[in-house]
Amino acid sequence: MKQLILIFLMPFFIFQKALGQNWKSQNYQNLTWEDFFNQPQANQPIDYRDIDYGLLHAAIYYATNEQRSQHGLGPLKYSFRIEQLSASHASDMVNYNFYGHFSTIRNKRLLRDRFQIVGLNPGQIAENISSTAGLDYEYGRPVGAPQSPGDFYYRSSSQGEPVQRHTYASYAKEVVKLWMDSPGHRANILSPSFRYLGVGCAVYPEKKLFNMPYFINVQCFSNSIN
Repeated sequence: MKQLILIFLMPFFIFQKALGQNWKSQNYQNLTWEDFFNQPQANQPIDYRDIDYGLLHAAIYYATNEQRSQHGLGPLKYSFRIEQLSASHASDMVNYNFYGHFSTIRNKRLLRDRFQIVGLNPGQIAENISSTAGLDYEYGRPVGAPQSPGDFYYRSSSQGEPVQRHTYASYAKEVVKLWMDSPGHRANILSPSFRYLGVGCAVYPEKKLFNMPYFINVQCFSNSIN
């Protein structure tokens, strides 16, 4: 089952356009969204036993800027502190078993609280979240219990059709498409007021689907990093 929700509030290393083995925050300064999606690392299947979260966050960041480019908007700038608060909220939702913009953790209740924890208090902020399958799963099709960890098959298929794995790029594009198909989430992504973006994700086993890996995804926007 897909879920999504949003909130909006007013008040020396040379990369040469290539990624290292693991994603580093410095890479954001060197790659456009076109560069990123041409990288072999971005197009590798996600190994759910060894997730490169930095690469996953970057993939969703660049898929978001791809949409902005296609709608005549400039790219959002990367913010390490906004990535921190987004990843923290995603992890909290998994660890404390809740889903929403309002945290069950006292000092993190509101999005504004989470921005302030990392030393930010911009005038405009927004948040999109989603919960989606980490595999390229056709929602609604029954699956059977995996014969080996991580290998899922559609139960209705006489051939034992496998549920395909996502790459970092394909997963990111699916998540952003899901947000783009929702008017409120789309408005956040395409807002000309926002200038900064950070993304965070956390994986969890979906018990209704034999512990299929699902991600909670969080993206937060701001008009400044003050």
